[in-house]
Amino acid sequence: MIDDGFPNLAMTLEPGEKEVMKDKPRKKSEKIFNKEMKKIILIISVTTNLLLFALFYFLLKSGYEIYHIRTFIFAALGLDSLFYVFSCRSLRHTIFSKNPLSNKFLIIAVSIGLILQLAAIYEPHLQKVFETVALNLTDWMFLIALGIFNLVVIEIAKYYLIVRKIKI
Repeated sequence: MIDDGFPNLAMTLEPGEKEVMKDKPRKKSEKIFNKEMKKIILIISVTTNLLLFALFYFLLKSGYEIYHIRTFIFAALGLDSLFYVFSCRSLRHTIFSKNPLSNKFLIIAVSIGLILQLAAIYEPHLQKVFETVALNLTDWMFLIALGIFNLVVIEIAKYYLIVRKIKI
């Protein structure tokens, strides 16, 4: 909730897409969650949850303490949300075709979300509340790589299920 709150608000300030008025109106009977949307939501959910479960299992089998594992998963889920919001900016364009810095409110919101997440991991009072422990640089490098990998998978799914069909 903390990570997503500010970015969700910032998304309301995302500039509209110029070509949206070229789309034909939807039929009254057409559902908002069509087959493509359901597929992409399923892919995002399965990909994210499988990655987090595999990460949890790997860390557990590698002998990490449960507090470290819990913090790792907490950070992975938080970073994933902060990365994923950039993918949500548009369903008709991939993240690679839009300027990621064009919505300054989103950049500020993601920065605040990251600061709040770091506070939950490193601030001693919040460590007690969230039962987290400090992560090292190697942990963060792995988490960032994992977040980028998940984002690329989501963007590939978005491209094949939505973007490519719009451009055809």
